[in-house]
Amino acid sequence: MSQQFIIRKPMLSDAGALINYMKEVDSETRFLAREPGEFSFTLEQEEDFLKRLEENDSMVFYVAEMDGELVGNCSVGSISNSLRSKHRAALGISVKASAWGNGVGSALMKACIEWCKNQEIEQIELDVVVENERAQKLYEKFGFEVCGRKKNALKYGDGSYADEYMMVLMLE
Repeated sequence: MSQQFIIRKPMLSDAGALINYMKEVDSETRFLAREPGEFSFTLEQEEDFLKRLEENDSMVFYVAEMDGELVGNCSVGSISNSLRSKHRAALGISVKASAWGNGVGSALMKACIEWCKNQEIEQIELDVVVENERAQKLYEKFGFEVCGRKKNALKYGDGSYADEYMMVLMLE
């Protein structure tokens, strides 16, 4: 049974909850960009980040809230302001394991894709660990296609490696 959630932009008062969220999701899966415990923003740094987001029109950051708890986040933004690259955006997303299967990832993706369309972005790019089939299915559902593979893109604390697929969504 799906639970109700809302997608919204984070508020300054979310800074502490966002720090706790990042620390939690980093320990739930090996598919994110950091090792558990590596996220080290202080409350002041997170608040500063959120303030800078308000002034930045080349990217957007959304959170998913369920029963008063942050259970997901997604950001997307231009990879460059240069004329040759400003048609491209990079996307990153994470969802707490406790919220998997509730449509949170899909809702976050829809919000980011809509923002990109409004910004006249032509393609959205992301990287995903090859073994992360759940995420790949989400991205493919929205039309993303694999366009390459990065060998040994991530090196884990135990010395093992993970390849990543580069995926792209062409917007019309």
